[in-house]
Amino acid sequence: MLRAKARSLTLSFLALLFWNASLSAGEWVRITRVADGDTVELGYGRRVRYIGLNAPEINHEFNTAEPFGFEARDRNAVLVGSSKIRLEFDVERFDAYGRTLAYVFLPDKSLVNEKLLQEGLAYCFYKMPNVKYADRLLQAQREAMQARRGIWKDGREKEEGRYLGNRNSRRLHLADCPEVKRVYSRNRVVFATRWDAFWAGYSPSKECLPAFGTATLSPSPWPPPR
Repeated sequence: MLRAKARSLTLSFLALLFWNASLSAGEWVRITRVADGDTVELGYGRRVRYIGLNAPEINHEFNTAEPFGFEARDRNAVLVGSSKIRLEFDVERFDAYGRTLAYVFLPDKSLVNEKLLQEGLAYCFYKMPNVKYADRLLQAQREAMQARRGIWKDGREKEEGRYLGNRNSRRLHLADCPEVKRVYSRNRVVFATRWDAFWAGYSPSKECLPAFGTATLSPSPWPPPR
C-alpha cells in the first residue's frame, strides 16, 4: 500500500514537471487560479512562482494570514485574471517544489512582479542566479517604501537593535541569530533597522525572523543615505 502510494505521488510529481517543462518562454497563457500574492496556477496543476519577490502569506492549514496577505492575493487576481500573460524565465526554471519560476508580463508589456512591489504588496526576494531584473524590482520596492504604500505604511518597529545582513545572499539576520556564525565576517553588513536593510535589497532570513512584520518597520530619517 505504501509503495503504491509513493509511486503514485512520484508519477504525479513527474507529470507536473512535464507540464511545467512544456511551457515556452514568450508563450501566452491564461491563469486558472490565483493561489496568493506571488503564485498562480495555469491548469493541469501547473504552478508559477513569481521571481524576485515575496508576498505576505494568506491563512492556510498551519499559519494565519499575514498583514496584507489577502490584499496581495486579490490585487494579483485583478492584474492577471482577465487577460493572458506572457512568461519570461531566468537561469533556473523550477524551484524545489516543482513550480515554474517566471517573470509575468501583461499584454501592455507591464511586469506583474514589478507592479506588486510598486504597490507595497510584496518585498524583494533576491536569490541567485535568478537576478535578471533585480535592480528594476528593487527600484519598484523603493518607490513603495518612499510613498508608504501597503506593507510600508506603518512606521513602528517591534524589535530594536542591530541586524546583520549576508552580502552574498542578501538575507537579514538578528544579531544574536545562530545562523550569523556561518556568515564570513567579510560578507557581514550591519543595519540599524530592518527598514534600512529592505531599502538595500535585503530580505529576512526565515531562521532568524520567522514572525517578522514588514508593516511594523521603522524608517530612518528620509531620504536614506545612498
